[in-house]
Amino acid sequence: MDVLLVHLRFPFFSVARRSYQVRTSLLLPSPSALKGALAKGLILLEPERYIGDSLDTVAKEAVAEVEEKLVDVKSVSVAPISPLVKNAFLLKRLRNLESSSKAEKDDAMRREYTFTRELLVAYVFKDLSPGEKERYLKAAMIIDTIGDTESLATPVCVSFVRLEEKTAPLAFSAPYSQVSPLLFQTLQRRGKIKVHTERAWVSPDYFGSSRRRKTKSPEEETFYIPIEERRHRRMIYYTRTTQVPEVKRAIVLDGEVLGIWTPGSSSGN
Repeated sequence: MDVLLVHLRFPFFSVARRSYQVRTSLLLPSPSALKGALAKGLILLEPERYIGDSLDTVAKEAVAEVEEKLVDVKSVSVAPISPLVKNAFLLKRLRNLESSSKAEKDDAMRREYTFTRELLVAYVFKDLSPGEKERYLKAAMIIDTIGDTESLATPVCVSFVRLEEKTAPLAFSAPYSQVSPLLFQTLQRRGKIKVHTERAWVSPDYFGSSRRRKTKSPEEETFYIPIEERRHRRMIYYTRTTQVPEVKRAIVLDGEVLGIWTPGSSSGN
């Protein structure tokens, strides 16, 4: 397995499952958003490789390439490095420059954003050639947004890291269905455990709302996030928790051993 580790820095981001006027944000970017960010990097890197009659068609082709090389379509995970704080804002959208809309019309949208400084993103690939490694590395270096167009992201460090066969506390998000047995084992052993989950898309929703187009909706999955909620006076924030299950595979970053889920990596298997 080849693990592409991307260290991202943010002012804030907003990633959601769906909705328009009012939207809450996920605490961590979804696999669909992370695949889309890397796919966009591939398109910008080599636009001549991706030809289509629309941006959605081109994006679908690039995301399909990324998913084909992943060990599992869910093998894109996130580890929070700094605390996360949610906050909501009222955005006003002016339509003056949109030729298809009336100039006097505008929209007011309530959007929630997640504020954090740094995240680690891991893409777990299989059987990459040296040329493919170079392409994905360069594509990750030019990631500029995660989620909304306002959700600016800056890659601080990008590299392929070694996946080690060692037991370590889970530090990255993981499919809840895969790690739930480990959560219950940890609960029985320690007497308590912090569990936070979010339901997110595994793949992007091409061509907009699937319900309007009467096509199959994107696959959704419930993901376990190794964080806990804390409160300082009236402010609620989220930070990494030590009350997590252990898995059998890990990466080592700056001397810290970070457990990561991959298919078959549960210590209970």
